[in-house]
Amino acid sequence: MASLAACTIVAHNYLPLARVLARSFLDQHPAATFLVAVIDHPILTRTLDEGFLEVVSITDIDFGEEGFEDMATAYDVTEFAAAVKPFLLRQLLDAYDCVLYLDPDIHVYAPLTPIVEATMVHGISLTPHCLKPMSHDGMGPTEAEIMAAGIYNLGYIGVSGAGRPFLDWWATRLRRGALNDPSNQLFTDQRWLDLAVPVYSPYIERSPTYNVAYWNIDQRMLWIKDRVPMIDDEPLRFFHFSGYEPNTPYWLCKYQVRAPRTLLSEHASLATLCAEYGAALKAAGYGLPGLHAYGWSQAFPQLSMTKTIRRMFHGELVKSDVNSAVERPPSPFKANGAKLFRDWLCAVPQSGSLPLPRFLQLIWHAREDIRAQFSEALGGDMARLLSWLQCSIEPETTELRVLCAQFVVETPYSFAPSAGFPERQQEGINLIGYLKAELGVGEAGRLVHSALTSVGVSVSTFACQGSKNRHADPFQLSGQACHGITLLSVNADQVETVRKQFDVSFFDGRYVIGQWFWEVEKFPQTFDRAFSLLDEVWVATKYIQSAISLANPSASVHLMPLPLIAPVINPVIRKMDFGLDERFTFLFSFDMNSVFERKNPIGLVAAFCQAFTPGEGPVLIIKIINGDSNLNDLEKLRWLCRHRIDIKIIDQYFNAAMMGSLLAVCDSYVSLHRAEGLGLTMAQAMCLGKPVIATAYSGNMDFMSERTAYLIPWTPIKVGAGCPPYPEEAMWADPDLTAAACTMREVAYFPDRAMIRGYNARADLAIRFSLQVTGKRMHQRLQYIWDQEHD
Repeated sequence: MASLAACTIVAHNYLPLARVLARSFLDQHPAATFLVAVIDHPILTRTLDEGFLEVVSITDIDFGEEGFEDMATAYDVTEFAAAVKPFLLRQLLDAYDCVLYLDPDIHVYAPLTPIVEATMVHGISLTPHCLKPMSHDGMGPTEAEIMAAGIYNLGYIGVSGAGRPFLDWWATRLRRGALNDPSNQLFTDQRWLDLAVPVYSPYIERSPTYNVAYWNIDQRMLWIKDRVPMIDDEPLRFFHFSGYEPNTPYWLCKYQVRAPRTLLSEHASLATLCAEYGAALKAAGYGLPGLHAYGWSQAFPQLSMTKTIRRMFHGELVKSDVNSAVERPPSPFKANGAKLFRDWLCAVPQSGSLPLPRFLQLIWHAREDIRAQFSEALGGDMARLLSWLQCSIEPETTELRVLCAQFVVETPYSFAPSAGFPERQQEGINLIGYLKAELGVGEAGRLVHSALTSVGVSVSTFACQGSKNRHADPFQLSGQACHGITLLSVNADQVETVRKQFDVSFFDGRYVIGQWFWEVEKFPQTFDRAFSLLDEVWVATKYIQSAISLANPSASVHLMPLPLIAPVINPVIRKMDFGLDERFTFLFSFDMNSVFERKNPIGLVAAFCQAFTPGEGPVLIIKIINGDSNLNDLEKLRWLCRHRIDIKIIDQYFNAAMMGSLLAVCDSYVSLHRAEGLGLTMAQAMCLGKPVIATAYSGNMDFMSERTAYLIPWTPIKVGAGCPPYPEEAMWADPDLTAAACTMREVAYFPDRAMIRGYNARADLAIRFSLQVTGKRMHQRLQYIWDQEHD
């Protein structure tokens, strides 16, 4: 009987996946051997005791005279793992008649005997990505994406003795050609097989039960029969959980961020399979502390091996291969290599026309703005460029600052602000904003227009483009840029972009105001340049004013509240028009293009489920827009609501009257946000007399009190990772969900008492935030600017 082995290749952090794969394979092939090659931390690898599987260190694999270090330098972890494949398979064939390679994120469900037998006959066996034509429906992955990745998925490959010539050929190609570079027809190891098939005639497996994954599951019927996963009428051989992560159990593949063909919310059997696999991973140690970071991620302390550094090394390595006169770049992972590698990065290449050290070339080639700002560097004057690099907080520069120590920096760099008045312009204001867009900052601009015109200020309006939201608001644009003051109703990150959309006459010689919103207490330094492009900033709440003033104490930041008025409604619309009945209805509305964690719908769902048992009575409506652009978060929300028919998610645009009518027919509005710059939908609900439940934190506290709203206590927590553009170290609120649940029960079961608070809110906002009150305050500030100009 032929001896059989299977193997996989991992870095240390993927060991839990290898354990699950190995156990699933050995359960189906108890007489076989399973080996895992660990490509980093070779010393630690030798101490591993994995029991039922054999561990192979990267130093135990024969890479020839060159070794593996150049590949570990030129490639990232994914590329390196792929490049090791033919070297490992070739070595294992010395001990086994047939060797199967399986990606670590595969689970074997049935014996692979048929494909093993075919491999023994043909020498090589492969599985295509797809076995049927793919539909052209705008969903992913597309045929073009499959072609870019390669016709065959190299999560699986089988080899026997007859496949040795192929492995020799493949190893030669992958030593330099395992880049993930689709623009140059490379996708790690896979595209090479498109060339190999007609030359080496491998066996192509056409059963749909092999290598089932996100890219083909829509073409294969997965179901479960007596706990056995089936594909059509056959047992599933193995499933490739590529991109699945147990910490996001609602999402099939992290690589499919837009319009995936398959959603777990629509496939119960697939969701079950994923949940079981996720549980197996966690039992094998997935996510536990103690898993080591990738061993070849740093050249030396404080210098990470970024993609640009690896690509520069790879380019010079290839040049030295074909031209012996070109010096071979030193790998930091060879003995005494760290210092040689640092010196190499700080040296000016002898060949080439750019007289900059290599580490500065990394920035120079990537950034057109840097080339324009520091053109003197081409003449050898690098002082300003090096100074900028030392002070920059941009992500691509942080790893390079450690290399600046070898140079003397004398001249600090800063952007020069510009300001100025016209000689004399008509008293009025030019308003530029997302005035046609259906989003919060667009509505803020429209509210400024309403407030100013209500007190007789002349306003010329201009709409800017670029928002991802629908631009269908009926707001009517009018006027020309005939005023001496221009108000940019866009946030700090868009100031420079919007300026470029308009003729310079909008800004040159004019007093420019920015109306900014921000949602957390820490305002990033990355927006510093925006201050220099404005004369002053208007903010709608004290909360925003505090954040911006702390970030730039010298900036002129003025509190300019917006009018908080009732939305337009259609009086004939009733609950039934939204598919609702007469049960007590809670509403929360938000834009999925906002930061999901900040809006905290997950906390709201948890509080509602704590407050009410399924079918108890009240219902929760979560009204969203742009769910199709944020499917990962939407699937997470759907996953949490999957057992609650009393929670309804509405994902569509409503016009202003329809949205106002939804607010009008709901019985209470709830926002368990972590932070809000203003909280306009809460204010609109209050203007309609609705009892509002809200986190007692951030911008909404300018218009809320215990008398006018139900305020939920909170504790401060860090924003943390994954919530750009907000700094990870910033703080925001973690609302008390138990208190929120109790409050929701109180409001639902004592509605008459709750309505009193709603009436108080409507009266209070009508007094303090009317069009005339807020418009008068804006007019007073504009009058001061005009008076200063005339003096």
